[in-house]
Amino acid sequence: MEQARRALDAGSVELVLLDLGLPDGDGRELLPEMLDRGVPTVVLTAADAPGLAEACLESGAVDFVPKPLEPIRLLASVRGALRQAELERTVSEVTSAGRQPRGLGRLVGASPAMARVSDLLRRAAGTQITVLITGDSGTGKEVAARALHEESDRADEPFVALNCGAIPETLIESELFGHEKGAFTGAQSERPGCFEAASGGTLFLDEIGELPRDLQVKLLRVLQEREVVRVGGNRPRPVDTRVVAATNRDLAGDLRSGAFREDLYYRLAVYPVHMPPLQEREDDVLLLARTFLHQLGQRHGRRVLRLPDATRQALLQHAWPGNVRELENALERALLLTDGEELSVQTLALRMSAPEARSESGITRGTAPTSPDRARAFEWPRELEDLPPLELVERAWLERALELCEGNVREVSRRLGIGRATIARRLERYRDEDEAGRRAGGA
Repeated sequence: MEQARRALDAGSVELVLLDLGLPDGDGRELLPEMLDRGVPTVVLTAADAPGLAEACLESGAVDFVPKPLEPIRLLASVRGALRQAELERTVSEVTSAGRQPRGLGRLVGASPAMARVSDLLRRAAGTQITVLITGDSGTGKEVAARALHEESDRADEPFVALNCGAIPETLIESELFGHEKGAFTGAQSERPGCFEAASGGTLFLDEIGELPRDLQVKLLRVLQEREVVRVGGNRPRPVDTRVVAATNRDLAGDLRSGAFREDLYYRLAVYPVHMPPLQEREDDVLLLARTFLHQLGQRHGRRVLRLPDATRQALLQHAWPGNVRELENALERALLLTDGEELSVQTLALRMSAPEARSESGITRGTAPTSPDRARAFEWPRELEDLPPLELVERAWLERALELCEGNVREVSRRLGIGRATIARRLERYRDEDEAGRRAGGA
């Protein structure tokens, strides 16, 4: 342990692989020191103590890798930790300089899901391709659109955003394409629309699924012909505008119902980018929280609040149904209610609305079968008597996912949409239940 401390004192350390079974002590004693220094730490251990993985992750370790080490699993963990550290350094530099990040720097996140988003946007930035950004409300679709614009060769030109669901149907055509003087009552002068205003730059059409069907064909024509005709006019006006559209709706379902035109859908969805919900980005929650606290502190002239262990745990355990927007709003409210230097769980006041929280509290320990019958779990029930306990299905599904992902918890987390800490808790519970079953059988 002392040798590790000397190495940390001697120079810059980018990453620590911390073995808990050190020759001269318990590595858990070093974990807080690593975190206080801001060094990303991956914990390694052969121990199988109850709650060990969960405790390390909740204390701030980037990942927990059991022994015997699997090279692919360890490499994925190291890459993720280094990516998160680089993002945190970028955030720190930007916030300390009092400026807003630009381009892909706007996308805060070290999770595999956000790495894919960044890669897709980076590839699209150097082209003029039309991009459709999908995702739930609050996932940051406009942030992604701005990042794409700022990474492109149109970065010095206008970025114009229009929420198609917030404009009355009677005005949306004028907002998009502009109008001539006298085109309708109240049109006392000519006015260019968003396409003309964004010419040379990017037009972001949010909630594109809310666009009335009669305007969808007009939008399609503009995309194809690259010219607009103002309301009340007849002269085509050329526009050089890149369109980035976004929606939180199931446009494929709208195609089947006829609410959205198929030809427009395929014209917009040339290059789809999906923004993952925050529930699938557990690796990013604390990074986002620290970023927002820096930004909110500057906005409101307040000191940057620290996140104690209990608050970090609460942030990780919440499911964030409102996604990144909910996280930012919760932190802003808590910041304004806090007089001290730490953000407490009580001030954060998260409602227990998370599916994960309900699932954990609604399952009685010891009710799961100690040897799940997978055939029964995965067989479609035909009779009432065939219904297996939900806990059996959940356990069989998780264990099968771990097998298919060769023990890569990050990949299981991404595939199933649950956090790594949640996976660790459930596996620990299964081990406890199996052990209890063996003791009961032996007795």
